[in-house]
Amino acid sequence: MRTPRLLGALLAVPVALLAGCGPAGPTVEQWTDSMCGAVLPFVRTAVATPAESTDPAERLRTLSDYLARTTAAADGALGDLDRLGPAPVDDGDALAARLQGGLGEIRSAFSGARTRVEAIDAADPAAVARDLPAAVAPLGALNGTTGPLDQVTGNPEIAAAFRASAVCGELSRAAEQARATPPTGAPTAAPNGSTGEGGGG
Repeated sequence: MRTPRLLGALLAVPVALLAGCGPAGPTVEQWTDSMCGAVLPFVRTAVATPAESTDPAERLRTLSDYLARTTAAADGALGDLDRLGPAPVDDGDALAARLQGGLGEIRSAFSGARTRVEAIDAADPAAVARDLPAAVAPLGALNGTTGPLDQVTGNPEIAAAFRASAVCGELSRAAEQARATPPTGAPTAAPNGSTGEGGGG
């Protein structure tokens, strides 16, 4: 009887196809687009700085809320980057690790600043004036340093994809805005830490 043999042949075809045609990873362009899309919400959150206030307690409260939002946004970006995986280029694992490590340091700066801001006595205007600059100093220290996006876009393939990506263009513009609009009492650093144009090659 030929039916079992025919059925076996039909079942074998999909298995063979699946074995030879597994899901392909993202292209460099797709990876770069997704990478920028992962980081962009954090930068946009960093741009949404609190308004100036002459009331010390209000100033501390709005700054603490801002730092909480940026920390949460950085956590979201790190999670998205982890799911994205390594870049599809030579040393892609190392590039992705440096990106996550650099963003993790930025996240720690925002989180640490929040902890110090919340420790200031809001009922003591002199303490606010005295202690706030030191509390937010970790954010200022980020300015002028080589950021994680600079390291990633040092790869020529990723740099070319970055320049061609609309999402990465938005990220560059948001990063420039972040550097130009520091939060109350604290200069904020954009995640790429340089020109925001994204290109190292």
